[in-house]
Amino acid sequence: MPPFIKPVILCGGSGTRLWPLSTPKQPKQFQALTSQSSMISLTVERLKGDTDVVTFTTPLIIGSERHKHLLDSALPQADVLLEPMGRNSAPAIAAACLMSDPDTLLLVLPADHHIADPAAFRRTIAVGCGPAMEGDIVTFGIVPTHPATGYGYIRTEGSDNGIYKVSTFVEKPRLDVAQSYLDTGGYYWNAGIFLFRVSTMLDAFAEHASDVIDAVKSCLPSESDALPLLDAGRFAQVPDISIDYAIMEKAKQISLVPADMGWSDVGGFAALRDLGAEDSLSSVNVGSVVSEQTTGSYIRSNGPTVAVSGLENMVVVATPDTVMIAPIDDDSAVKRLGGAAQEQPLALSLSSSTRHQAKTLLWDTYDHWLERAWDDENGGFVESLDLKGEPQTKLDRRIRVQARQVFSFAEAIRLGWAAKDQAAELVHNGLDFLDQKCRHPESGWVHMLNSECDVVDQSRGLYDHAFIMMAGAAAWRSTGSSLAKRLAEEARDFVDSHLSEETLGGFADGLDMTAARRANPHMHLLEAFLEWHRVTGDQDWLDRATRIVHIFEERLFINRDDMLREHFTEHWTPEPGERGQIFEPGHQYEWASLLADHQERTGLDTASWRRRLIRKADRDGRDLKSGFAHNEVHRNGTVTNPNRRLWPQLEAFRARLWHPETAAPGAANLMLSRIAETYFDSMPKGLWMDETDIAGAPKAPAVPASMIYHIVTAFRDILPATD
Repeated sequence: MPPFIKPVILCGGSGTRLWPLSTPKQPKQFQALTSQSSMISLTVERLKGDTDVVTFTTPLIIGSERHKHLLDSALPQADVLLEPMGRNSAPAIAAACLMSDPDTLLLVLPADHHIADPAAFRRTIAVGCGPAMEGDIVTFGIVPTHPATGYGYIRTEGSDNGIYKVSTFVEKPRLDVAQSYLDTGGYYWNAGIFLFRVSTMLDAFAEHASDVIDAVKSCLPSESDALPLLDAGRFAQVPDISIDYAIMEKAKQISLVPADMGWSDVGGFAALRDLGAEDSLSSVNVGSVVSEQTTGSYIRSNGPTVAVSGLENMVVVATPDTVMIAPIDDDSAVKRLGGAAQEQPLALSLSSSTRHQAKTLLWDTYDHWLERAWDDENGGFVESLDLKGEPQTKLDRRIRVQARQVFSFAEAIRLGWAAKDQAAELVHNGLDFLDQKCRHPESGWVHMLNSECDVVDQSRGLYDHAFIMMAGAAAWRSTGSSLAKRLAEEARDFVDSHLSEETLGGFADGLDMTAARRANPHMHLLEAFLEWHRVTGDQDWLDRATRIVHIFEERLFINRDDMLREHFTEHWTPEPGERGQIFEPGHQYEWASLLADHQERTGLDTASWRRRLIRKADRDGRDLKSGFAHNEVHRNGTVTNPNRRLWPQLEAFRARLWHPETAAPGAANLMLSRIAETYFDSMPKGLWMDETDIAGAPKAPAVPASMIYHIVTAFRDILPATD
């Protein structure tokens, strides 16, 4: 009877040398690069068949928590173990061993390799079963066809029935060294595929990497855990090390089986070209491509038509939002370009001076508010400062502002502001204040306190609870506060239990409030859900965000007017009178940014809505002379409130970052310059004029604390790393 083998498929790679086809959100193992099926699906498919040779049991897939939905979609029947962060191959293999019976044969293989001959693959694995059962760790080597410098090598000695003893594992060599390996013979490319008994590998870990196995043991999920997820806090302390370094370079009993199965690690675009090209001069065209007088190249479009002429040994890849061009043999260039483009994508349309201006404005804000935001006498964050920058401590305090300030100072910590310790103190004070002073006696949070922290409005609003979720996400990410996470989850559960409306769709504005419905709280709920997904990668938060996007489509957006309606009755009909007919340009811009963020995470196409929201706000919602957005406009284009608060201008700026194609090149740079000149430059450092009239004259009597949140969200994704 053929042996039973448990496959362990490592699915944590990011495929940086195949950017922009492969991205952190959709890495190459989930892409259809060599056929119509994804690479991970092909990996599982090649385990089927030839049961008279070898029989594979249900595979264990070890992958990233952030890719859980991709794994569930691609391999719904597989066993899965999720990693909260990448820690290389040794911890993953250690976890697989600890979760398996000691006598089990495990086959470890990458999820993103191409094998042209699956039957030969299965026969090759079967050859390795004998030495694996006898206590060897078996690796599989590829006969080199050229002096490749991108692969590790394995040196062998002494063959026994076609199975070799391993002498040395060798790092990726220089070209001349690689050529000497071919000339000498006895060297194989390291395919990264291993076969062994669990007990053999556990013994190897105990001897050579006990710190890895001991650390991983403390991370394993229990049977009662809702998700097969390694413990994030403990896993972060596990050594980040490959199986080659941890075990293979040190262990003695290692055998190698030569493999001739049409193998490629698909490690770069040259490999993709070689898989599809007839010879070294041929080019490979994929998608909508027009090519002439082009040799040795890989041209691919997953979006617009690409037309090229006269290229030699180049790669050109177009996705719906990116075009990449580089020498086909320079994998490092592709990796560098991908890193630069993905590090701060919203900053790509900005000059360095604009980015530094944004950082200066934000840092000045933090510096000024640090000593003035918190009321030391009564507790809580103040609602505003006067125009000279002094706290207005006698004003009532909205809970949403308390939460916004927690969010803003938590982001200060993450963004690297110098006064991190003081910011952390404010965050912890704010969380305690929300927990101790702002709760409703039944459940949820009240709406408003007076300056002495007595409740003056017990209504429990959707808007306030959305911002408690936002605050919790940012604070948990920046400080690790368990209280932050608990408050956010309680706010989420309150919304689920008391404000979610399955019959009418959407969410009620709150308890103890009017029956009216508003778009704005739904927008901030979307924002909170996206923030939690940004922090955790948890699909549940993204599913919640998608529900809000569907509500936007079904209830909030008026197709014929390209307009977001703001106010509704309890039955989702337009509120009677003027309020039911107005839109706020700032919210149009804000929704466009959030919908773009949602599409970036899910692939759900919202481009048409976003362009129409921006077009309507640009056309009917702005003063043509200054370019600034009005506070409020009637659906017919009549300006009903011509004043111009700061926050709509910041949201217009953020929307431009997400949608640079909606304005001339350089428009965002000019926009921020005008915002700074109009709203910041005339005020003391760290303050702003919150509102002007149509002529640009100051209108605001105070500097509201609520505005810091808008400054943070407008600037946080574009700040330069250094001053």
